[in-house]
Amino acid sequence: MIPSFRSRIFVCFLKVINFKKRVEKRAVNRVAENKKRFPPGRIRRLYHINIQTSHKKDIVTFESKEKVNRNHILFLHGGAYIFNITRGHWRLSEKIVRKIFCRMTHMDYPLAPKHNYKDTFSMLSDAYELLLGHYPKDKFILMGDSAGGGLALAFAQKLVKEKHKRLPEKIVLLSPWLDLSLSDPDIRKLEISDHILSVKMLQAAGRQYADGDRLDQYLLSPIKGEFNSLPQTIIFYGTEEVFSSDCKRLKSITATRRKNFIFREYQKMQHDWALFPLPESKQLMNDVCDFITGKGKNSQGEILKAAIEKHQACQH
Repeated sequence: MIPSFRSRIFVCFLKVINFKKRVEKRAVNRVAENKKRFPPGRIRRLYHINIQTSHKKDIVTFESKEKVNRNHILFLHGGAYIFNITRGHWRLSEKIVRKIFCRMTHMDYPLAPKHNYKDTFSMLSDAYELLLGHYPKDKFILMGDSAGGGLALAFAQKLVKEKHKRLPEKIVLLSPWLDLSLSDPDIRKLEISDHILSVKMLQAAGRQYADGDRLDQYLLSPIKGEFNSLPQTIIFYGTEEVFSSDCKRLKSITATRRKNFIFREYQKMQHDWALFPLPESKQLMNDVCDFITGKGKNSQGEILKAAIEKHQACQH
């Protein structure tokens, strides 16, 4: 797949403004949370919203004023566990709501350095119970990008481990951060092509979030966790991002669970391209919606058909 002209211009822009160094500087010198209005005014004006609170943090659910179905996405935003939700997150989630008329929930979960991962999981667990109680008939889908993707997968593993009575129906991971220890040696090579993330920035953020605890435990590095009994999961990653090597590792680990794990590799895409106004982000959004609604190439039937065709081709 050849990247679009807009995508190529976007990469040039990232290089010119030295975006990666700017983010790295903010991460290394981070001392407090950067508060923004949650949710933004546009969401308040155009959608029905419901704001609940857990651990003194807001949980915002919004839905279309036209109609709504039982699909309910719990979107855990990225930002290396130190940065707040961005306009890109709201823009992507709004597009999904408009397309498939689901409910969408974002939460202002605790961030480092003021908080650590134990605070985050405590709030997330209580918020999940709150949402289950308020929307008992909804079908919950866990979704997360970057650090939020790692958090979503780890939380799902935690629910399985605790034998929770209501597991999410599906999981959607966008450019997920799967290994806080950054142990894969290929990450250093990929850092050259990734113009958004640097290893130095990720190491600084990971240390603050872990707060001195081991990085190789599944709550921090879900690639180290168990994958039995997880719901159907789709993972999107770009070939130019540092996390692509860990996504490929996860693909190998879950190779025997082909029905439950789907991987979508986007050629020449930067980290978290889904959040930027690019043609490829629209394609990803459509893929996500098809996966959630069970339509198109990501449906269970299409996946099984593809597996059968592949098996038959191998025999010939």
